[in-house]
Amino acid sequence: MSNSVFEAPTLDHVGKTLRELRRSRRITIQQLAEGLNRSTGYVSQLERGLSQPTLKDLYAACTIFGVPMSWFVDLEEKQPDAEREKDIVVRSGQRRFMLHRGARTELLTPQLDSDVEFMMSTFEPGLETEPKNVPTSGAEYGYILKGCLELWVDEEKFELVEGDSYRFNRSSTYRSHNPSKTEPTIIIWVGVYK
Repeated sequence: MSNSVFEAPTLDHVGKTLRELRRSRRITIQQLAEGLNRSTGYVSQLERGLSQPTLKDLYAACTIFGVPMSWFVDLEEKQPDAEREKDIVVRSGQRRFMLHRGARTELLTPQLDSDVEFMMSTFEPGLETEPKNVPTSGAEYGYILKGCLELWVDEEKFELVEGDSYRFNRSSTYRSHNPSKTEPTIIIWVGVYK
């Protein structure tokens, strides 16, 4: 087993990661296959670690799920206690993350879960998100760790500062804005799906 940081991820890891992403976003194998312009059988083989995805497949998956290529890198082997910790601990320098228009969102759990998301988002100064309406049941809970946030839930505005927290139904329309011109806003949030 090599300790090279540049070692290619294993087929099992790539397949497991694709399956986690697909399930957490509640996408069927058929929907993912259509997005990749592949057959459902091929996607099933990818998820089971039986086929090697092409670079084009991985780029397309990154676009579909909104994650960087680094999401597919297997960091577990690179840490001394990786085997013991892999399903329990996420080290601060080893978090998976997504970048999207001035926001960085980090996964705070070892794997994605279709029932709960536990994340930390950093909003750059001035960032305003687009209105979202997730057609699922459940709720989102958040805590402002640093900075301030303007939050609209069903067009009602709330001004939050460091130490404040919130909860709203996932079926609500919501958007947010970091009103600071100089300071980032850091939010710890949990999405719970029923």
